[in-house]
Amino acid sequence: MKQSSTQGSTLVEVLVAIAIIDIFLTASSVSILNSQFLASYAKHKIQARYVAQQILEQQRRLTYVNIVSVASAAVTLDSKGTYNTTSDDFLGNAIVSVTTIDTYRKKVQVQVNWQEQILSGKVTMREYYATDIANDPIPN
Repeated sequence: MKQSSTQGSTLVEVLVAIAIIDIFLTASSVSILNSQFLASYAKHKIQARYVAQQILEQQRRLTYVNIVSVASAAVTLDSKGTYNTTSDDFLGNAIVSVTTIDTYRKKVQVQVNWQEQILSGKVTMREYYATDIANDPIPN
C-alpha cells in the first residue's frame, strides 16, 4: 500500500508560518504607530503656525516702542482652533525675540515649542516664525 506524502504539517512548517505572520503583524503595527505620530505632528505644526501668526499679529498692533521680547509664555489651542483657551488640544510655549535692525525696523521671531508622544517617550518639537516690523514715520 502506498502512503501519501502529505499527511499533515510538520512542526517546522508551523513555526515558519507563525514567524511570517509575526513579521507581518510587527511591520503593520510599526506602520500604524508611525502614521499616528506623523498625523499628530502635522496637526500640531499647523497649530503652532497659527499660534505664531496670532502672536506676530499682536506684536504688529503694538506701538513700535512696545514691541519687546517675551521670555516664555504658555500657549494653548483647542480643537476648534480658538487661540489661548484652556482646552488641551495643543499645549506648548512661545518665546518672542525682538532684535532692532535699525532706527525704523525690528525683527520679531516667535519660537513655538510643544511635546509629541513617541514610543520611547515625549520629544520637544520647535517651529520658528519671523517677520520685520517697520516704524513708518508719518509723512509731513
